[in-house]
Amino acid sequence: MNSDDLMSDPAHPANHSSDSKGGVWNTKKFRDEYEMYKNRLQDQRFSVAEYPDPLSPRPPHPKQYPSGTSPELERKLQELIAQVKAGRGVSGSSAA
Repeated sequence: MNSDDLMSDPAHPANHSSDSKGGVWNTKKFRDEYEMYKNRLQDQRFSVAEYPDPLSPRPPHPKQYPSGTSPELERKLQELIAQVKAGRGVSGSSAA
């Protein structure tokens, strides 16, 4: 007994014949239906030119910095934190 007869692959039908043709999917009807559905799914008013480049740097969001703060102040504070973590202390401060 042949092992292929016992354990057939469900992806391949068991009663295949060598003269049967596979389905043809690249027909004019298929291409027309594809274009119709593609046009239905696309937003006809969408334009890439209306949106900024997603990879370019952007200014910080206004809510990121409360009033009275700025990116420069944040940079200075980050440097101060780095100095304290490094154990150098704060330059310009006096110890009592």
